[in-house]
Amino acid sequence: MNRLLVVVAHGDDETLGAGATLARLSDSGVAIRLCVLTNDDGSRHQLSRGRTDRTASIEKAATTLGIKEVSVHQFGDNRLDQLGQLELNGVVESEVRRFSPDAVFTSSQSDLNQDHRLVGAAARIAARPGRSGVDEIRCFEIRSSTDWGEASGIHPGFRPNHWQSISELDLQRKIEALRAYGHEMEEWPLPRSERGVRALAEYRGSQVAVEYAEAFEVPRTIRR
Repeated sequence: MNRLLVVVAHGDDETLGAGATLARLSDSGVAIRLCVLTNDDGSRHQLSRGRTDRTASIEKAATTLGIKEVSVHQFGDNRLDQLGQLELNGVVESEVRRFSPDAVFTSSQSDLNQDHRLVGAAARIAARPGRSGVDEIRCFEIRSSTDWGEASGIHPGFRPNHWQSISELDLQRKIEALRAYGHEMEEWPLPRSERGVRALAEYRGSQVAVEYAEAFEVPRTIRR
């Protein structure tokens, strides 16, 4: 892996899903570009504080993880279904053409959040073999959204088939990046708390007999 495009619906998805892995890859010399489709948190906070532009938080988190390129689009939170899949596909395809990645990370189709599923589908379509040059696709879990998707029974559960071992330092950088999102972080025992994030890393690590890990579904990988 030399060039990695990370495609997500919302700022913080990338960090919750793969923050420690992204920190590890950036340290190893992988060029990473982050594409975020929405720039606000309007659907969650419109009744209290109104919409908040999250661009500064996204850029701060990306810097913490070692991500050098960031693209934040202006679509609305939890309104991506209003665009239609074709338009989303076109946006992500343009990102693939611009960056020429050999790997793409995105959200899982097991997720309860509709934005996550739509963006994950667009990323898979944009990275289809033959024209994209993408050799590997990894889908990550996003705490609470993927948890609830599995628990609801509406969507198939998250089924990892790849585990990335991470260090304590990688995990600390993930947690530091999450702090850039401020009130998006929760208190324990909620899953998006710092303790919840650490607990998941410990659990995924225990599945493969390492201290910490992040888990992924890998729908496609090509070894050259």
